[in-house]
Amino acid sequence: MKVCEKGTRFITSLLVLYCMSLLSCATADPVLDTSPIQGHWVGFGDIIVTWCNQDQLSFDIFVSEDGLVHGKIGDATIIDGHVYRRSSFMRNTGNGNYIVRANLQGFLVKEERIARDSIAFMFDLVNGSIEGEMNTSGSKCGTRDRMYMKVANIILNRVEGE
Repeated sequence: MKVCEKGTRFITSLLVLYCMSLLSCATADPVLDTSPIQGHWVGFGDIIVTWCNQDQLSFDIFVSEDGLVHGKIGDATIIDGHVYRRSSFMRNTGNGNYIVRANLQGFLVKEERIARDSIAFMFDLVNGSIEGEMNTSGSKCGTRDRMYMKVANIILNRVEGE
């Protein structure tokens, strides 16, 4: 019986540590210095789901000095967007230094009537460009009306003179 109790305590300890690690992954810090990413950014990313006929999604975003993000992704308008610095765990595991979390209004791909409620856009600043990938809200399984959309190979360039 004592061996069983030790095993139960060990498994419980592992579960607690696992839950704590998930919490640290999800925690993002506000960006204190937005100057490297402030401004107007435009570009494209590759849609990598099979159920969308369109190959690319356009990005036209603005990052303000207080970290607010607005603009358009595809045909959708960004609502309540904010840029965060990724947790140290996420940065150290190659997941990008920054993340934009935002709600969307309208269709991402109007022609195909594809709409999603929100996005998570993970990125790094690389040689003066924003490079990253994005996931929308939605489920991993189901129909095209409910599944999340993945956009990879996103490259945005700063619009100069604004």
